[in-house]
Amino acid sequence: TRAYLRDVRKYLLLVRGGDRDAVKCLFVGNTLEGMAKTWYDQWTTARENFTYDELTAALLARFAPEVQPRDVEARHTLALGTYRMRPNETIPSYQSRFEALVTPIADLSEGDHIFWFQRGLSESLAGECATDLMGRKFQSYGDLVQFARGA
Repeated sequence: TRAYLRDVRKYLLLVRGGDRDAVKCLFVGNTLEGMAKTWYDQWTTARENFTYDELTAALLARFAPEVQPRDVEARHTLALGTYRMRPNETIPSYQSRFEALVTPIADLSEGDHIFWFQRGLSESLAGECATDLMGRKFQSYGDLVQFARGA
């Protein structure tokens, strides 16, 4: 549901009249299908007037109640480990995905950046990047990434 609404917002930025509430609401109503369309018909029939913001809030509440704030989703992904390096993935590619994942976590410490980045490295790199060349644990995320890129 969140992805659908994101795409609707992007589309409406491109079309004439896409900044008007009535156009936005009609577009959403005409693109829904199945259970969402049935819900929309019932929801709009029960109201004389509504805004696009009210419609999208109700749509999210009905069809995406399990959606967590982005920082909570990011922490969950970290805990599951599903962000780990893919086979044959490069460090720059992994770094980019990792940083996109952790961006919503405003209070992620430097130590946590290091911990989670190392945890997601491939098995062959995890041991190699556990410490710097002097055998010390990394104190800087930037130093770790630079080291990993050269590993």
